Amino acid sequence: MRVIAGSARGRSLFAPIGADIRPTTDRMKENLFNVLAGCVAGARFLDIFSGTGAIGIEALSRGAESAVFVDVSSTFLIKKNLDRAGFTGRATVLKRDFSSALRELNEKHMEFDIIFMDPPYGKGYVPPATKLISELRLLNPQGVLAAEMAPGEAPPLINDMALYKAKRYSTSVFFFYQTIKGDLNYDSDFPRHV
Repeated sequence: MRVIAGSARGRSLFAPIGADIRPTTDRMKENLFNVLAGCVAGARFLDIFSGTGAIGIEALSRGAESAVFVDVSSTFLIKKNLDRAGFTGRATVLKRDFSSALRELNEKHMEFDIIFMDPPYGKGYVPPATKLISELRLLNPQGVLAAEMAPGEAPPLINDMALYKAKRYSTSVFFFYQTIKGDLNYDSDFPRHV
C-alpha cells in the first residue's frame, strides 16, 4: 500500500494483517480521485469506515485542507499511517461507530466538502450512514458524497441528494452524489433523484 499522488507520493503505508480490512486498490483509488479531482484541493474530507486511512491520506496528499477518519476498530493503524505520511497535524481520528461519530461531528458544527465511505460489504451500513449524513447536513451544499459498495448492492436512496455518477469494477462500485440544486451533469443511467 502506498500514496499514489501528491505531496506524499510514493510513501508506503502500513497494511492490515488478516482479512478484516479490505484496502482499495491503487487503480480504484486513482479512478476515485479522477472523479473528485476538481474538489479535493482545500477540501474538508470525511473518511468513514476508514480501515487503513489510505483514502483520506490520499486526499491530504492531493491538497485537502483537513481530514477526519472514523473507524470502530483500526484507529491505531490509521494513526501510524498518518504519522508515516506526515499528516498527523491535519487529521482527526475518531474511534467510534459511524452513528456516534456523525452525531459528534454535527454537535461540533462540522461540515465537509467530500465524504467518502467504504464499509464492510453486505452489512447494510451505507443506507443508514447516508441517511444520517443527510439529516445532520454534514455535507457542504456544493460537496460530494462517495460510497464504495459491492457490485450487487443497490445505490442508497438519499432524500436531498442525486446520484450523478457510478463507476463499476469487477469487485466493487463507486456511487457519487451531490445535493440537489438545479441541473447536475449526469453521465450514468441512474435517475436524477434516487
